[in-house]
Amino acid sequence: MSASDHAIVTRCHKAAVTFSDKYVKHRQHTRPNLQHMKTTTLILNLALLAALPVAASDSTLRYDLSGDMQLTMAQEIFAGGRKEAIAGRNFSMTFGFDKADGDELLVELKEIRGSYTAHGMNQRLPASHLAGSEFRLLGNGLSCETVEPGPEVNVGQITDGNLRPSEILASLLPVLPDGPVSVGTTWETERSIRSLEGWAFAGGKLQRHHEASHIDRLDGRTIVSVKTRGEAIITAAEGTEGFIGDGTLEQTIDWKFDASNGQLLSLIVEQEASGINQLPQGEVAVRQVTRYELLSGQ
Repeated sequence: MSASDHAIVTRCHKAAVTFSDKYVKHRQHTRPNLQHMKTTTLILNLALLAALPVAASDSTLRYDLSGDMQLTMAQEIFAGGRKEAIAGRNFSMTFGFDKADGDELLVELKEIRGSYTAHGMNQRLPASHLAGSEFRLLGNGLSCETVEPGPEVNVGQITDGNLRPSEILASLLPVLPDGPVSVGTTWETERSIRSLEGWAFAGGKLQRHHEASHIDRLDGRTIVSVKTRGEAIITAAEGTEGFIGDGTLEQTIDWKFDASNGQLLSLIVEQEASGINQLPQGEVAVRQVTRYELLSGQ
């Protein structure tokens, strides 16, 4: 499997995630003694009590993915220390989720388009023929990982491998905490990744720090907003040689999860990676800026 989640156990002793609650002291509101009050004072205090904020109860996050999700990916490639991008890639994909056997989730790649731009010229990548192909994800309610590589996109002769939509999707889906969350709850996760950086595939262990920033109640739904930071030391991905030495990868993620029905509603990733690519003309320092946007159709 090309993406996996590992436990860093502190107090929860569950797979895939280290869960830690950040205990926040909530402001205590002193309730006045209602005896011996004048009528006007009593009415005023009752009005104040009614206006006091009500703490949101804890929410538990569990995946139950269904329906469609739309993914867009935009990459800008900078080489040799240049301030302007010399190349770029854009992809648009639609994934459809359906239940399979046991803990497996059947995913259909309903639509995919890709393009590559360099030297002022834009060319379409051979991807649309993969529409309708399927792959499977293995999930336990907290995380998803690939069961098989699935369909692949040829991204050019000088690139040392093919792009796998299944890997992109699995690596984007956040690992959820094992216990309930409230505003301020944090948890740490680790995931193995394979990522196209410049013209070479890199891999490594991505460490992520998550913090629940808001919990909103909308029309009977509980929407949890989370901010995530991730970083990794990356090297050549297994079976490839185009990424030379060690590189770095950093990302920030904002995502929303519907705790009522197990749907990831939206996820936006801003990612930057740097390292050395081995190209026909020699070793080239590469920096790549990537933006992912994953949106649910629900």
